[in-house]
Amino acid sequence: MCSAASLRACLAAAPGAAQVETDFACPQQLAGLATDAAQRLQAIGQGWQRLQQRLGEHEGQLLRAKAVREAAPLLLGSQHLIHAVCASWNNEARYAMAMLQVHALDVGGGRPGASRIQRYRELMRELAPSDAGEDPQAIGDDSGVCDGAFNLAAMLVLLGHFPESLLPQILGANLYLRHCGVLPMFAFIADGQPERERLLDLRRDPSGSAQDLAALAEAAVREYLAQAGPAAQQGMRQGYCWARWQVESANSALLAVLERWLDPREAARDLISRRRPDACQYHEKTRLNKVPMRSLLEEDDSLRFLEHLAASAYVRAGNPQGSPLLTTLVSPRGKMFRIFSRDDLAILERWIAGLPYAEQPQPQPARALWKDDGLLAGLLGEEVEAPILATRLAPRQAYPRLLHVELTPAEQNHARHYVNRWLVKAARGVAKGRCPLPEHWAPGVLREWLQQQHALSNQALEQPQDLPSREEVIADIVALAPLTMIDGAWLAGFAHPSLAASAFGSRLFETLYDELGNGLEAQNHPVIYRQLLRAVHGELPATAAPGYAAAECFADEDFELPVFWLAIGRYPQSYCPEILGLNLAMELSGVGGGYRRTHKALVAYGYPTLFVDLHNAIDNISTGHSAWAAASLDAYLSAFSTRDRDELWARIRTGYVALNPPREDTMLDKFKETMRSLL
Repeated sequence: MCSAASLRACLAAAPGAAQVETDFACPQQLAGLATDAAQRLQAIGQGWQRLQQRLGEHEGQLLRAKAVREAAPLLLGSQHLIHAVCASWNNEARYAMAMLQVHALDVGGGRPGASRIQRYRELMRELAPSDAGEDPQAIGDDSGVCDGAFNLAAMLVLLGHFPESLLPQILGANLYLRHCGVLPMFAFIADGQPERERLLDLRRDPSGSAQDLAALAEAAVREYLAQAGPAAQQGMRQGYCWARWQVESANSALLAVLERWLDPREAARDLISRRRPDACQYHEKTRLNKVPMRSLLEEDDSLRFLEHLAASAYVRAGNPQGSPLLTTLVSPRGKMFRIFSRDDLAILERWIAGLPYAEQPQPQPARALWKDDGLLAGLLGEEVEAPILATRLAPRQAYPRLLHVELTPAEQNHARHYVNRWLVKAARGVAKGRCPLPEHWAPGVLREWLQQQHALSNQALEQPQDLPSREEVIADIVALAPLTMIDGAWLAGFAHPSLAASAFGSRLFETLYDELGNGLEAQNHPVIYRQLLRAVHGELPATAAPGYAAAECFADEDFELPVFWLAIGRYPQSYCPEILGLNLAMELSGVGGGYRRTHKALVAYGYPTLFVDLHNAIDNISTGHSAWAAASLDAYLSAFSTRDRDELWARIRTGYVALNPPREDTMLDKFKETMRSLL
């Protein structure tokens, strides 16, 4: 664990930060920063161009295969930097909306498989050797990637966990990444192909729209400074200059690695070094050129090992097809069948084909040119003292704390306990027959059920009902404010890059994106509801302000469901089935009769109707949020076996009831339940 203060100190140590005196609130000076970033990278790019000119077709393919894996951490880190910047505590802020737009474009805007990360996965599959193309988010497990490739990436991921404490630094680092355009390493990988360039250009939408992500990043910087004041300039400068230093260093280091990678011995020695620890457990009797193989492996000298292997009976210099190492030994009947991956075999084939080599190899391996800089090594073991929090908090007290992304361990424990207690109540409601969802799930069942529920809701509207009084309407609007001002909070976790473009999570992210107005103030649901509140009650403090939860117009119970939303939204994987059920219940709750009834009351008393009209349309069961909620459930359950589906469906039904669980039983209720069980 590391602290925001220690991360801030790391960023402040970046060389050149003191030389940047840009006013980040000035559009003209921001444009000058972008020009300077491009010019500095252009100078580094000249070395990449010279490398490109030296390469034949086969060598170009080989180096791009290496580069696409080495560059993966940088791209992944860039996608994990800003996903939590827009949250319940600041969902009305213009800078947060701008950053949400950037993030939405990065993750595909609700289209499954369309995120920049997932498109990069396809690029790895296309360019890299046969064993590549797996989940790029598991690139940390690839021992063939240089340790230095994670210097920038790891810090970007860590920064993403401090979207409040280090917000200026995040905005600054993100601004630089968007200013860069196509980095030299990415230009080399793209090889002039427009589709690849669009994907790898962090300034552009990978899906092809004309949206300029750098312009959005600049808007976020200016809006934040207008709110935070000039004191935030230093943090932005730190983030920008640190990102510039790391990106330039990464491009120079990878270029040096690739230039060395032209020598087939580099890949071969790297393979031996990586496989040596496992191989040391075997080969007690095997000899290479009359030297015990095990002793060679234990020396950790891959070049010496390769010299003996080249001189052994297992290798025919210049003739891979005639070398037993690549034929009889690795055949289905050979002693080393499946010991080498297909990529390993390709590396050994290239090495053997180049034998004998006229020049001596470099003493240090290529991966030593891009090493771990050690900046994070001490931070990750740092002990951070957390303030003590009471075991139990009243919902009104917990609400302002759980609005925030950065919680103490004690606050996280409180959130989990609150969710668990709430779900126990919901499960009790399911057991008492209070869940209208079908008992069992099957493909197509939810669609038919949705239509039935919609019809029932509209039929209820046709029954004559008295119009509520003006006072009742105002009381309901005010009581719902703590809930509605965090619209979509139960889906907050699905903004994470690992979920936002998944088969079942993409629609959930798009729902969240809609609730927050797709990053546009005029469409932002909390902003619209605040306008309604202003019309019926007057001005209230900002949702995260200390005076909001303490306002006398709210009752204690008005915070119970909102706290559940805030708490469960933090754990999209632990409580995924429950969130899916809750989401369906929430999106369906007012469609049809409910919203139309509220619309009539608002019209009768002259209040704005935009909020309920918007939801009645956007939550529709055909193509709206209710339909998406059902589709997400179907996609999620379809990935599991029948046995697992039954268990997950039970949890989904609990989540559905969690929108309105039964109240705590009184002593009389418990007595009656006991008597019924005895009888």
